[in-house]
Amino acid sequence: MTSRLGTRLGPYELRSLIGAGATGEVYRAHDTVRDRTVAVKLLSADIAAEPGFQQRFRQDCGVAARLEEPHVIPVHDFGSISGVCYVDMQLVDGGSLRDLLRERGPLEASRAASIVAQVARALDAAHAAGLVHLAVRPENVLLTPDHFAYLVDFGLGHGDPSRVYMAPERFTTGRVGPQTDVYSLACLLYECLTGQPPFETSDPAELRSAHLHSPAPRPSIMRRGVGRAFDDVIALGMAKQRTARFASAGELARAASEAVNAAYEPVAVGAGAGPLSTRPFEAVYPNPDDTGYSPYPVVDPPSRPGGWRPVGGRGAFVVTAAAVVLVVAGLVVALASALTRGGSPPARTAQAPSPPPSSAPPPKTPTLSAPVRGADGLGFVGETARCDPGNPPAAVVRTAKSLAVVCQNLSGSYYYRGERISDGAHIELSNAERAGDGFDVTNPVDGVVYEVRPNRLRIISGSHVDSSEPVLQYAAAS
Repeated sequence: MTSRLGTRLGPYELRSLIGAGATGEVYRAHDTVRDRTVAVKLLSADIAAEPGFQQRFRQDCGVAARLEEPHVIPVHDFGSISGVCYVDMQLVDGGSLRDLLRERGPLEASRAASIVAQVARALDAAHAAGLVHLAVRPENVLLTPDHFAYLVDFGLGHGDPSRVYMAPERFTTGRVGPQTDVYSLACLLYECLTGQPPFETSDPAELRSAHLHSPAPRPSIMRRGVGRAFDDVIALGMAKQRTARFASAGELARAASEAVNAAYEPVAVGAGAGPLSTRPFEAVYPNPDDTGYSPYPVVDPPSRPGGWRPVGGRGAFVVTAAAVVLVVAGLVVALASALTRGGSPPARTAQAPSPPPSSAPPPKTPTLSAPVRGADGLGFVGETARCDPGNPPAAVVRTAKSLAVVCQNLSGSYYYRGERISDGAHIELSNAERAGDGFDVTNPVDGVVYEVRPNRLRIISGSHVDSSEPVLQYAAAS
């Protein structure tokens, strides 16, 4: 589309380009008739020329202009001037959700849920008026500096060529409804939580196949700190059948808010709880984005509600001190009583001398079959991706994002330790098994499989590949 910057279209002086995309360009413009600054979107000629588009465009824009929901961008005017379709909208002082994600990456769960809730209000209002958006994506969500969200581009979704957030039915029957937007809203929530779209591929055929057949990805696996409750929200919102999804965008938004709150609920631990299937390290960070789910999610605790009792700290010290005082007092009374009766203190029991400390030498650190940066014969020095002394590494792996080791213990079995380079988040699993020229490890908590190979470190959830990292360096104890 040829830029019209600095030109005039009807009453609009096009003063600066705000953005450009697949459907057209948006300009900051001056409306010379009403003497105000507005945002004017000019649609691309290719989309405007599609059969039936002009009629749908006018019909949908007319409905959007009548909506009074605050999160629907106010539409001042629309139509065609000199063969160019345009939409005159309120100018928003801010950027798009896409801009925010590019600048900051994944959002905090509470911020993501807040944005989704605002977009959901706009969608529910549109659906009640019989309008389906069909282009719910970060580019079409505008954010003000005080975090108020507007949904834009009503009436343009029929011509939207983007397939990243497209519901399965749009690839097959073409029959759409409110749940079609619910699917796209779930995709948007996933990207807000993880910083990436649900299915990462630039191939249109692969993208179509993923939306039609691949299970919904799990955000808790792809980003540390995302609660597992969000997995259920995404799975339901991205269900393949429309009737299996949330009944409305508002229902999805409420489920997302509940998932945020679930991360802050205190968990009761039973007295008879058995040992965990994984081993905690010194610092309990959740697992790396690219190496699976962690059983140790970390969230900022809320203020303590009434009824919470501190574990440790001053309260525990006072109770412990009081117990010590009572025990000492009891001993004094017992000793005084014995002396009064003419007794004598009990004789000391002779104790065998302590054996001298073992002089056995520590296990020798093995050498690696090939050099790996930052590693010695037990794994990565100073990192949690390191084998215990006496447990030679069967695999030492470095990728651009992760460190990992597979270690053999004294009984001959293997365990896995993975660590994310960016922040040290890590996990240990005790059931690594040989598989071909590498190892497979299954997390007993959620069934996620880690494939450790000389050429890749891959994470698989169900039939979906969550991550596949090329290996930069690989070695084993020689």
